[in-house]
Amino acid sequence: MKILNAYIEGFKKAFVSKKIVTVIYGITFLLAAVLVATFKSTLTNNFGNRSELYKLFRDFDFTIYSDFINNHGDIVRPIMNQMIWFGAFYFFFTVFFAGGVLKYFDGSAIKSRVQAFFAGSAKFFFRFLRLGLYVLVIQMIIFGVVVFIFSKIISNAADNTPEPGLFTILAIWGTIHLLLFIFVSIVSDYAKIILVKEDSKKVWSALKSGLIFTFKKFFVVYPLYVLLLIVPVALVIIYFGFDTVIGMNSMFTVLVMAVIQQLFIWARWFSKVWILGSQFELFSNHLIEKMKPILTQEILLNENL
Repeated sequence: MKILNAYIEGFKKAFVSKKIVTVIYGITFLLAAVLVATFKSTLTNNFGNRSELYKLFRDFDFTIYSDFINNHGDIVRPIMNQMIWFGAFYFFFTVFFAGGVLKYFDGSAIKSRVQAFFAGSAKFFFRFLRLGLYVLVIQMIIFGVVVFIFSKIISNAADNTPEPGLFTILAIWGTIHLLLFIFVSIVSDYAKIILVKEDSKKVWSALKSGLIFTFKKFFVVYPLYVLLLIVPVALVIIYFGFDTVIGMNSMFTVLVMAVIQQLFIWARWFSKVWILGSQFELFSNHLIEKMKPILTQEILLNENL
């Protein structure tokens, strides 16, 4: 019941926050549009209708790619740098928006939802940024350890194990890493919620508290997160289904797919807010249950007085 209740309440929180979701989508759309326009303008002005460029886009061929970079690297590299910077901005922006959404869920004296969102984003940005960098390092360490262990297993089993056996080992490696990645993501999300709830600047302390909470409520928080991932995964599958059925064979179908793509991007941001809303609801209910014995004791003491 706790899982289902948090799931439903998280959807309600996300639905009420749809204006904020639209603001988040709008900012990322404008920046992506600038990057795409720059990319298209550079390619058109410098390469025009050269056949090797279309070969490169139609089907990846390392020889064509290598020749393309060798001959036109000076033109392409600045675009690649812009894409890297955009990726970095996307990371910073996800950190930024998480603080605003969680602060909005926690309540604000500011009546305007959008203003409350930006105020919360600014307030918790550097705390969440530190947390994000710590989590990134932890994920990299875990990835390295898992790869090291399984590389040893594969190297020892390579000579005596048939190909299906090696594939099974790789599948197990991928599954274990995915489960650990989800676990660390869950701990990170509850650490964010704790930072907002306690208005704390102690990031390591919040990360530790998030880890303890995740372990204590493992059979609630983990299934809830997996349940919340169903919608984003389903969105990706549905999008590729549309892409396969509609195709992009004419200007009309290209425009149709462009509209569908933007709708799915908005829905993906909505699902991210939904995930935070459900986790926030679950943690808030945990705090209420934790405080009940204390409140009951205070009531009894007051009655005795």
